[in-house]
Amino acid sequence: EINLLNHSYIKMKKVVIAALFIFSSIFSCAQSDDSDGEKKVLFGFNLGVNYANLHSKKALPTNMEVSNGSGFRLGLSSSIKFNDVISLWTKGELAFNQSKVLFSDLDNSTFYKVMPISLEFAPHLVFTKKNGNLNPFVIIGPSIKLPVEERVSNTSIFPTGKDFAVDFGIGLNKVHPYFNFAPEIRYSFGLLNINKHPAIQSLNFHSISLIFNFIG
Repeated sequence: EINLLNHSYIKMKKVVIAALFIFSSIFSCAQSDDSDGEKKVLFGFNLGVNYANLHSKKALPTNMEVSNGSGFRLGLSSSIKFNDVISLWTKGELAFNQSKVLFSDLDNSTFYKVMPISLEFAPHLVFTKKNGNLNPFVIIGPSIKLPVEERVSNTSIFPTGKDFAVDFGIGLNKVHPYFNFAPEIRYSFGLLNINKHPAIQSLNFHSISLIFNFIG
């Protein structure tokens, strides 16, 4: 139990350090302005909900099935404006996912948690249509997902591999006097086999998220 607490503490410490590093980088960049006084770089935070879409490319054995559910996410972001249409929106998010593979037989039921917590870094290109204070936008770009998992002595608990995904989505940017409110719907299409369980051949992790961004 003591070892488990120590591992949990180390895990949270790494997450906090990474979050502080992202925040300090964003804050230091956010001081540059355009010549007309408009901020070229904005920073902010986001929070939202996500639904996992874990699936296997090959058929699972009859005693296994995939279970997906809803989770949540939160993060920090910076937006670099290139012109009125194109900007680069870089995000660092911590996602809590509900996805697992269930193993069942006549005697007991066990499960393999897949990407339960992930630290995600995503540089997204954003294409915005200027329409006054209510501007629709489209996002596309890569995403790197790093699993954050407890290291325990129980050999029946298997980790999850890293993932590289392509993200795309749509949103609406509402301009307020002191900040922008930009909800978005994002689909993340995982490209790598993240499975590390010996009884399973391959698993790909996809997800859909509703995210509320606050930047300014």
